[in-house]
Amino acid sequence: MITLLLLIGLTIAMIIIGFPLFVAFGVGSLLMMICLEINSGFAIPAIFTNLNSFVLMAIPFFIFAGGLMTTTGISSRIVEFANALVGRFKGGLGVVTIISSALFGAISGSSASAVATIGMTILPQMEKYGYRREYATALVACSGLLGQLIPPSIPMILFGMLTNTSVAGCFLATAGPGILIVIAYCIINYIYCRRRPEIQVETFGSYRDNATHILKATKRSSLAMIMPVLVLGGIYGGIFTPTEAGCVAAVYAISVGVLTGKLTKKGFARAAEETASIEGAIVFIMAFIMVMSRIFTYERLPDAIANSMLSLTDNRIVLLLLINLFMILMGMIMDDISCMLIVAPLLYPLFMKLGISPFQMAAILAVNQGSGQMTPPVATNLFTAARVSGIPVSSFVKDCIPFLLFGSLPVLMLVTFVPEISTWLPAIILGK
Repeated sequence: MITLLLLIGLTIAMIIIGFPLFVAFGVGSLLMMICLEINSGFAIPAIFTNLNSFVLMAIPFFIFAGGLMTTTGISSRIVEFANALVGRFKGGLGVVTIISSALFGAISGSSASAVATIGMTILPQMEKYGYRREYATALVACSGLLGQLIPPSIPMILFGMLTNTSVAGCFLATAGPGILIVIAYCIINYIYCRRRPEIQVETFGSYRDNATHILKATKRSSLAMIMPVLVLGGIYGGIFTPTEAGCVAAVYAISVGVLTGKLTKKGFARAAEETASIEGAIVFIMAFIMVMSRIFTYERLPDAIANSMLSLTDNRIVLLLLINLFMILMGMIMDDISCMLIVAPLLYPLFMKLGISPFQMAAILAVNQGSGQMTPPVATNLFTAARVSGIPVSSFVKDCIPFLLFGSLPVLMLVTFVPEISTWLPAIILGK
């Protein structure tokens, strides 16, 4: 067991140093097989068995659908719709950023893509109306968390596959925490903007003019807004599975792009190329992590972790706090997908021994990993936002602290200790 732990430490060290994830996991799994004298013949079946999954096919379809909506510019109308609703209030553009990230999450299922897409659209507008570029960038980066909480969510697809849990139920489990974070972020943004007179509001004239503007924005954004209704309605209405929903989303995005004349051959190729690139990276990482996960199971590491933590204390509250600390640290050094692939099978036995339902576990992992994407050294959302805004992470990371301390972490504690937040929707809609 000591040898295995040292090799895990070596793998983590390679990630921190900056090795590509597939290299770190590939080298780590190879060394584990050599040092633990495990027959390498089990690696190929481990990879094939886990990757040969109908559920996993949903991931490239959702990525492709989100890419098409971005390429055609249709997703930018989500921002226009949110701005028409709340843009005339103090701090309204900040709320627009938060709500738009949540709505875009219902299209792409990815936090990083939400940061990139919403950031490119909203940052120039926020600067125009007096927001500091650093604060605006921090808000975009932190709001990207909603991309993996508001269903559908790519990490939740992986969690469902790894733990043999209903993917539809996992989608529902993260919706409650997502709504709470939207509310918390909006309050933090309001407090910030109230103290800064330089922040202006967008006016649309009289109330009648404003109502007209809302109607026009709703009409223009209706095609984009139909997609999450179609996808989620189909899943929870029992019409199709999450994987089939991904296919429907992709076909719908193509149809809308063709009908509006916004989808060009170059745009289609760009979306396909981006999907292939992202999915290729995910598959390579998954392949090596599946081998590593099989080694963990073979060496009974999940049970060892569960038993060792239970031997430290029998206080359930302390145990849950320790688990959260561990997951936040893992989220700081890995992206959300890699972290989910490693942590879910490792901690599943411990959560079950603590009497926590798989749906609550899914919500805890999702909020943890989203928070990890806001904290260096990896901090995928921060670096994506920095690339979009053109300013270094160091210049806006302090503006992220209020959203982490007073938004994400309090919601994480609520989700951890109040199960109903994550279980009431699966119970009502799915009866689980």
